[in-house]
Parts: sequence; C-alpha cells; structure tokens
Amino acid sequence: MRKVLDRLVRPFGLKVIKAHQAEMVYQHDYSGGYDEYRATQIHHNKRKLENVWADDITLSAIAADLKAHGLGATGVCHGARNGYEVEWLRKELDGDVIGTDISDTATQFPNMHVWDFQDVNPEWANKFDFIYTNSLDQAMEPQRALESWVQQLTPKGRIYIEHTMAHSPSGAGEMDPFGAHPMAMPYLLFTWGRGLYKLADILEVGEKQNNRMKAWVFVVERA
Repeated sequence: MRKVLDRLVRPFGLKVIKAHQAEMVYQHDYSGGYDEYRATQIHHNKRKLENVWADDITLSAIAADLKAHGLGATGVCHGARNGYEVEWLRKELDGDVIGTDISDTATQFPNMHVWDFQDVNPEWANKFDFIYTNSLDQAMEPQRALESWVQQLTPKGRIYIEHTMAHSPSGAGEMDPFGAHPMAMPYLLFTWGRGLYKLADILEVGEKQNNRMKAWVFVVERA
C-alpha cells in the first residue's frame, strides 16, 4: 500500500514516509518489555560483532579535547561491542579505559565488561575522567542511561556522545530504539539534565573516516 501511495503522490514532489521518520525524537516501544529489548540487543550485537562504528577521526577529536582539559587517565566506552574504541583510546591517552556491552560476547575482548549501560554501577561512582559512546540510540531509556553515566564521572569529567543522522528517528526501530535529530539533542540534554548535567560543547567532527557520515559529538559535564 505504501508503494502504491508513493506512486500516486510522486508527481507532486511528495512521498509517503513512516510516521516516526517525520519526528524529531522517537522511542521504540517493545511489546515484550525489557526482556524483549535485552534479547534484541544481544541478537544484533552478535550479528554485527565484527562491525566497527567508531572511527579514528572522531576518536582523535575526542582525545584532543580530553588532553586540552587535562583528562583521560580513566574512561569507559559504553556499548563498545568488540572494544575497538577502548583499545584505541587506551593507546592514544595511555589511560585505564574499559568498555561495556549488554551481550556476554564482551568477555571475548580485552578490557570489556558485560553490563547494561542504563544501570547504575556503584563500583564506578565518581571513577572516570570521561565516558564515550556512539550507542545512545541503543538505549531503551536514554534519560536513565545518562543519569547513570553522570554518576560515573569525576568532578571535572566529560561525557562524549557521538551522533549522526543515522542516530535520528529515521534510523530508529527495534534494533536502535532511540532516535533524535541532531538539532533536537541540545534540547533533550537540557531538559533531561536539569540539576544533574549540562551540555558543555559540541564538537563538529565533519565526515567520519569509515562511512563518510557527518558526525557531531555532544559533550556533557556535571551541572
């Protein structure tokens, strides 16, 4: 039906799109609740285990910002799958950097831990100079994830959230349940972060090295 409607409206310069693709923010609703979410994330993690989203250009921009602020001794990369960014940042910063993933496949890679990044970990409280993620779109509850992460920061620590148009509502669904247009992210960070954290900077990286997508890095600090 959608294809038929597309053909009908195409002469007028229009097209039919899924509703959430027209939105600025989208959150997928799992009918099976958290259990379905967790199983879905683990399934796609294993399916894409050798894939790497992080790229050297974006990581270099983050490393430069960390050095400029005298940070980088400790860090955690959330949703790091096979740990590429973990090992890259450990080498570049000569720091104690670890990573997390919800799938037990994390145990196959050095310095990786099995952990749902939305959950609070008391052992990580006030521990890390920085947190990096390109996986906030994989959060069932992104606001709760950020609340957990800010508790993991040292007083002057920073959270680096990599974001592209692939992280927008058009790319969201069962696999990546949270989607936000890049222009909506500052608003979300402001409203979610009241009294907890604040948007400190936006690093405009330009094109990523591995897929040529334009990337922004939203930098968050404690309030």
